[in-house]
Amino acid sequence: MQRRVAHKDGVLQVSFEYDPRLVEMVKGVPGRKWHPEEKIWTVPSTQVVQLVDLLYPAGFSFDASTLELYEQNKGAASDHYTVSRLNAEARAALNRTFPAPVWLVGEITGFSKSSHKRTIDFQLVDRDDEGNTLAEVNAVLFQRQRQAIEDKLARQGSPFRMEDEIAVRVQVQVDLHPEWGAYRVVIQDLDVEYTLGEAARRREEILRTLSAEGLLEKNRRLPFPILPLHVGLITSPGSDAERDVLNTLQESGYAFQVTVYPARVQGRETEPTVLRALSWFSARKELFDAVLICRGGGSRTDLGWFDSLALGREVASFPLPVVVGIGHENDRSVLDEVGWRAKTPTAAAQVLVDQVAHTLERAEAACRRALESARHRASAERERLASDARRLLQSTRQTLSHAHTELRHSRHRLLRGTTTTIRTGRHALWARAGSLPRAAHYRLQTGRSSLVELNRRLPLASANLIVREQERAHARARRLELIHPRRVLDRGYALLRLDDGRVITEPKHAPPGRHVHAELRKGILKLRSEGAGEHREGDT
Repeated sequence: MQRRVAHKDGVLQVSFEYDPRLVEMVKGVPGRKWHPEEKIWTVPSTQVVQLVDLLYPAGFSFDASTLELYEQNKGAASDHYTVSRLNAEARAALNRTFPAPVWLVGEITGFSKSSHKRTIDFQLVDRDDEGNTLAEVNAVLFQRQRQAIEDKLARQGSPFRMEDEIAVRVQVQVDLHPEWGAYRVVIQDLDVEYTLGEAARRREEILRTLSAEGLLEKNRRLPFPILPLHVGLITSPGSDAERDVLNTLQESGYAFQVTVYPARVQGRETEPTVLRALSWFSARKELFDAVLICRGGGSRTDLGWFDSLALGREVASFPLPVVVGIGHENDRSVLDEVGWRAKTPTAAAQVLVDQVAHTLERAEAACRRALESARHRASAERERLASDARRLLQSTRQTLSHAHTELRHSRHRLLRGTTTTIRTGRHALWARAGSLPRAAHYRLQTGRSSLVELNRRLPLASANLIVREQERAHARARRLELIHPRRVLDRGYALLRLDDGRVITEPKHAPPGRHVHAELRKGILKLRSEGAGEHREGDT
């Protein structure tokens, strides 16, 4: 089919073989309409100048009626620009500057809002390292190109899907929408390897940095708790990952206590929310045994949000073991390289279950070994006690037999010794009985002489003793007489007493008004106390 424009029935008919670039050019003319049965485009004749100027450089031919109409309207159109003409020529200028599609790198944003439509309008943006937007351009993805891109991704195992916050390299046709005057790019194709390669390059760069800082093995070198029953879980609340973890722990039958801290697990908020969760658990590390970071399956770009240097450092330096269950079996992120990797959220929970089961098995095995050892020892002790009992019984019997024999021999020796002792004693008594009268007579004679001597000395000794005692008694009486209080009274002193007979030795014993008895050498004087007076020097 030739590229041709003909003026028929008051409209301009445009026909050409399918060419996406030409289609976009014709779409830029106001009032254009596609007729699928006849496979032609129609454009109002009022747009003849714009249409001829637009399509002539593309090699179109024009019939005489079209050229005549063009000449009639060209002069009037040259005096001024209409909005349609301005947009059309601006679009043509863009097409001349970018005659062929170009490869454009940017991050998708706004895609999700119109992903349900046949034609998707979104933006491609440039961002700096802090995530700030440097520049953006409107983009459009038509149904045909979208299907081709999705088929391309499916053939490569659907490693990711086009969605917000994904960096892509796309082939675009630079365009301007003539009806709206909107500058945009029309998506033609997608470089799958760029997105995957950029994610892999970024991941490798982060891992090299962590390795240079000595952090790759730091968390995995922590001793894993033998009973990790107090668990922290970082995941999206209400997600399949949360349900899988909680169900696995609950079905184990062990007494797990799980604290869930909500976090985003996809998108630009993944890093700050997971960092906040890790910081929260770190501040309460003494309450937990391990922390799980879990997310269900997804594309590689979905999981790429965990390829973060900040997250890698935090997990590597975390004071508790961090079990990472992100994605599917073959998915790997930076966190898988620095934490305790599990294939899936369910597998991450199973790591804890297996550890508790292993500890329980070890404890039960130790109990069995201890019980078996106790049984062996008890059996050995029973045998030893039985053997000792037999030996003791035999030894006791032998000892009793020996003692019985010894007792029998001792009885014979005792009988013989007693007979000998009695016989010897009898002879000694007979000998002493013969000497006893003589000894008694001697003792009596000696005692009688002693009594005679004592009778002779007793009167003189008694008289001397009585005289000495009488002299001691007279001396004591004289001393008592000298110290008797009446001797003091005889010298003019008085002895003061209270009514109850107590002697007054201090002024405080006789307060004012108190009756006092003064005992003199002759008689008693009744007085009334006026209290204590001043003590004058020289008073005795």
